[in-house]
Amino acid sequence: MTRIITFCRVFFALLVLCQTSFSIASENGGTNWPLGVNTVVPAILIPPGATELYSYTAYYSADSFRGNDGKSSLPDFKLDVFVQALRVVHTWDVKTESGVGFSSGAILSGGRNSLEVAGLKDHKSGFNQIYLTPLYLTWSPTPELHLLTGFSAFIPLGNYDRKDLVNTTSNYASYVQEFGLTWLPTPAWEFSASPTFSFNQKNDDTNYKSGNIFNVDFNVGYRLPMNPNWQVGLAGHYTKQFTDDQFDGHDVPGGNRLSKVGIGPQAIYYFNPATAVVFKWLTETSVKNGPKGNSLWFEFALPL
Repeated sequence: MTRIITFCRVFFALLVLCQTSFSIASENGGTNWPLGVNTVVPAILIPPGATELYSYTAYYSADSFRGNDGKSSLPDFKLDVFVQALRVVHTWDVKTESGVGFSSGAILSGGRNSLEVAGLKDHKSGFNQIYLTPLYLTWSPTPELHLLTGFSAFIPLGNYDRKDLVNTTSNYASYVQEFGLTWLPTPAWEFSASPTFSFNQKNDDTNYKSGNIFNVDFNVGYRLPMNPNWQVGLAGHYTKQFTDDQFDGHDVPGGNRLSKVGIGPQAIYYFNPATAVVFKWLTETSVKNGPKGNSLWFEFALPL
C-alpha cells in the first residue's frame, strides 16, 4: 500500500513537469528563459543596416530534482535535454541624435528531451518555442559602456500532451523584459550582465500558472595578451522566482518558487568583431524546486 501511495505522488508530480528549452523549465516554478544563455557582450548588437545569425547548441543533464528544502524530492530522477536554437537579429539603419539604436530579433528552438524517474521512462523530440523581440533599444553613453533593453515574447510551439511524462514545449507563453549592460574598461577586460523579468501565462491544458522569474546572466572575461582573439572568463546565471505558482487560480502550497545559481568557465574565439565561437560549461548549485544539473554550450555568430 505504501508503494502505491508513493507511486501516485510521483506520478502526480510528473504530470506537471513540462521540460522546455535550455532552462529545462517545469511548471514547478519554471521559466521559458534559457538560463545562462546571454553571457557574451549582451548589450552590444550589430551596427545599423547589418543582419547577424546566432546559433546556440546546448546539452543539459540533471540527476536530481530538488524540492523546497533543497533536497532531492523525486526518486531515481534522470533528465537529459539537447536543444538547438537559431537567432536572427537585424539592426535598422537609423539612430537618434543621442545615439540610440534600434534592432529586431527572432529565435526558433527545438530539441530532444529524455526523462527517467521512479522506473518510468519517456522521451520526445520537437519544437520548443519561438521568441520574438519587435524592438531592442541600444545606447552607448561612453565608448566603454553599452546598454540595451527590449520587450519580448515566448510563443510555445510543438505538440503537448499533459498525460505524457515529458514534453518539448512548455505549452504556455511568457513575456520578458530584457536588459543588458556591457562594460569594457580596457581592451582586455569585459564585465557583462543581462537581467530579465519573465511574466508567465497559464498552461490552459493543466490550468497551472508558473510564477514570475527574475534572472541575470553574467560574464567576466579577459582577452589573452599572447593572443587577444581568445577571451576566457567566468560565466553563469542567478535565478529567483518572485511570485508563487498557481493551480486553478489558487497559490500552490509552499509556492514552488524556483531558485538556482549556475556558474562555470567560458571561452570565446573572435575571428573578427562580428564572427565568433563560444564554449562554456555551467554547473548548478543552491537549487530549490527544480532540476539540478550541468550544461554544456556551443555557440557561434556570423554576419549574413
